[in-house]
Amino acid sequence: MSSEVVGAVAALAAVLALAGLAIYLRAPAAVSAADLLMDTAARRTGSDRRALLERSPIGTALDADLRRAGMSMRSSTLLLVMLALLVFGGLALNWVVGIAAGALPYFFVRRRAGRHAKEFAQQLPAVLDLIASALRAGQSETQAFALVAEQTKGAAGEEFRRMHQALGLGATSESVTQALLERLPGPDLELVVDAIQLAHKVGGNLAEMLGGIATTIRDRSRLEGEVRALTAQGRASTYLVTALAPIGLLLISLINPAWGQTLFETTAGRIVLGVAATLELIGFFTARAAAAVEV
Repeated sequence: MSSEVVGAVAALAAVLALAGLAIYLRAPAAVSAADLLMDTAARRTGSDRRALLERSPIGTALDADLRRAGMSMRSSTLLLVMLALLVFGGLALNWVVGIAAGALPYFFVRRRAGRHAKEFAQQLPAVLDLIASALRAGQSETQAFALVAEQTKGAAGEEFRRMHQALGLGATSESVTQALLERLPGPDLELVVDAIQLAHKVGGNLAEMLGGIATTIRDRSRLEGEVRALTAQGRASTYLVTALAPIGLLLISLINPAWGQTLFETTAGRIVLGVAATLELIGFFTARAAAAVEV
């Protein structure tokens, strides 16, 4: 069998493996009772050979991303899949392709976690209004969480279904809300968790507190939208000015290839390119920081 056929078969196998992995990563996570009652990392024992990987800094970071994405895959499994794709791609094709193939599952997980967190943050004000309405109607927190899980779709529905199942297995409101904050850290959700824990410790009208937090989140979101609209020109100028240098270099290389060869093929030219690229990055990040306005 010729090397071309072997390479084609290896490439096809890599593509099929990546496609299957993408489908698996996009599948909804199965929630077990152990996942609901205790943290994923805490229930792993030292006898598990994969525990060393999961306790490493990389494994801990991947575990947090997997939990934010609502996935049941263990971080050690993801690490082994990434390593297998890296080695397979490197041996079958080349190591550049292997590194890209090994990094793809990580970017899939990160993308799914970011999309999940963003969707939850957008739904949070409506969820708080629904919980506050249920509490004003005389329902308990557990009943209010069940109402959200039943009537809300998307990320908020998934998270509150998980919380409602945990409450049904004996967990407390403080523990499930704290676990939610650990999965989806953010200033808005931190306010909500603090309000719930404060109401349990010292009392108070939780419905009014949650309603006030929802109003505050909406006002801040509206203000952020106005600020982004006002600073859109500055942010666009930052990207445009940064792109002028590489575009100019490309045009010069097309008009007079000898100039481009001088930059890329001589030591002095490479030094000039390195200095120019460094200054471009410094200018880009400085301009972007100047255009950013925190609300």
